[in-house]
Amino acid sequence: MPSKLHFLRNAAFVAGVFSILLSLGVHAEPAPEVAAVMDRVVERMYQSLTLDELAALDHASVWNFITPDERAVLATKYWTFEVNAPVVVSVMRHNEQAPAPFWLAEAGFQKTPLTVRNEHNTYEVWQKRFDAGPVELGINGFDKHRPHYFVAVGPQRTGTPLRITHLMPAAYSKGLMGTGALTYHDWTELVLEDVPAELTGHVLLTTVRGRAREAHLIGAFRQTLYPASERPDHLALTWSADPATTQTIQWRTNAAVESGVVQYRLQQAPDGAPWQSVSAERAVIKDRLLANDPVCHRFTATLTGLQPGTAYVYRAGSPAADAWSDEAEFITAPASPSPFTFVFMGDTHRSPQWGEMLGMAFSRHPETAFYLLGGDLVGTGLYRDDWDQFFAVSTSVFRQRPVMPCLGNHDDQDGLGAGMYLELFGLPRNAPEGIEPERMYSFEYGNALFLILDIAAPLETQAAWMEERLANSPATWKFAMVHFPPYAPTEDYPRMRAIWGPVFDTYHVDMVFSGHVHHYLRSKPMRDGKPAASPAEGTIYLISVGIPSRDWSGGGPEYADVIFSGPALYQTLRIDGNTLELRAFSADGQERDRLTIAK
Repeated sequence: MPSKLHFLRNAAFVAGVFSILLSLGVHAEPAPEVAAVMDRVVERMYQSLTLDELAALDHASVWNFITPDERAVLATKYWTFEVNAPVVVSVMRHNEQAPAPFWLAEAGFQKTPLTVRNEHNTYEVWQKRFDAGPVELGINGFDKHRPHYFVAVGPQRTGTPLRITHLMPAAYSKGLMGTGALTYHDWTELVLEDVPAELTGHVLLTTVRGRAREAHLIGAFRQTLYPASERPDHLALTWSADPATTQTIQWRTNAAVESGVVQYRLQQAPDGAPWQSVSAERAVIKDRLLANDPVCHRFTATLTGLQPGTAYVYRAGSPAADAWSDEAEFITAPASPSPFTFVFMGDTHRSPQWGEMLGMAFSRHPETAFYLLGGDLVGTGLYRDDWDQFFAVSTSVFRQRPVMPCLGNHDDQDGLGAGMYLELFGLPRNAPEGIEPERMYSFEYGNALFLILDIAAPLETQAAWMEERLANSPATWKFAMVHFPPYAPTEDYPRMRAIWGPVFDTYHVDMVFSGHVHHYLRSKPMRDGKPAASPAEGTIYLISVGIPSRDWSGGGPEYADVIFSGPALYQTLRIDGNTLELRAFSADGQERDRLTIAK
């Protein structure tokens, strides 16, 4: 059997027509008519079923809440396009899915003896002939079955020119069926390894595995342990502009609260000094499957014109509701570089144990100016109850010190985008053109520049943006953070090294922070893919994890200086002029690693 490398090499041609779109991390809005039906169905269920009955739904009971007209929408308005000539449409349906999509047989599709395979899955091929005109396909099912079906379209008569137009969802690309073809935008390493000759060369319509969620009802309903109320909670500080003169503050209420403000004043203001007020922007956060609290409001306010190096107190709330948070403190960055400390943490997965460690780290290091989080903040970024838990276990710290995160694959999941993450954090909007604002950004604090990168955006676009930022920054210290590690013995990213490495080398990025692989690794200084003599000549790549990590039994790679697994970890980095001191601690306060760099 040909090797996987053989398939990947073939992919260069077969998948080339849509590789650029894949690298963009494209995602599409749910099919609008299907989304409207599902909203109505869920609302009917809430009106007549208890939480236990919602949890017990099965394929038969779901249909009690769906009208014949809605059934027709679910069968025809999920994936649609038009063809200019008579075609054969092939639906590749995972052979382990039970039951098959309800509309397949009803619409006249017939199961064939053909199968399609990738490394992990085998797909049955169902086919139907269509005349020129519209083709309408239905939902994947009610059970969130992954992997999702995908589609191939070929002319009934060989040699007939084929045009596919009015594709909905339009964001997903068209390729060609064949060995090495990519089907899922959110799993680009998974390529087709066995394609029947009858289908080779047919137009391949790609998708994302997350589309299975669009009609999810069976085992779908969840509850949050932290429902919102009129009183503001889940406060968090971030920066969306200059840390010396601005402060961005966000918080949550229930849907009854329509407006919000931040009131603030100098910490050293005399008793009775008046508050200054700034109005907040409101975002509606909707999770229709969150049975006990499907809608809440998230407010974001940015204070401007602040004094550098100054402590302020603030509270958030709504005068109309007369509901306010407790008072908290923030401190602006100094006007000129001064010694400062920041903390880096890898994957947190909204763990209560991580939240406990975060609180202990703050108690041990109250001088910390801000926190960097290396992605995978939660388990499922599409679930608001995950985010509720994240903020519930962290707000005691993050309402006092800013948190600056990057996106992990769990936060931007299944190819459906990072909408909830982007609504919950107010971050700098200085991403390059073509990248959704706040997915990646940069900021400066003291004499350091921080580049926060995106695992899904094109590497070349990010490299050009980094080069512009680095070339024009006078910062003494330069850091980058991205969830996927450029160097890791278990799962590294050679293309990232090839495209970003020369930028890091040219402008001497001091350290790159990552997570994802759930162990600790500090590399030797690396330059041009090889260990360098000293940190002055190379970049150090640091991987960490904020929860207990996987067992590490392998030997360290040649580029590893320190590597181990076991405890949850946090790292303090103190910068004092031309000196940096890195210390890695386990949750119990034990020091596990230390490095000092002097420029």
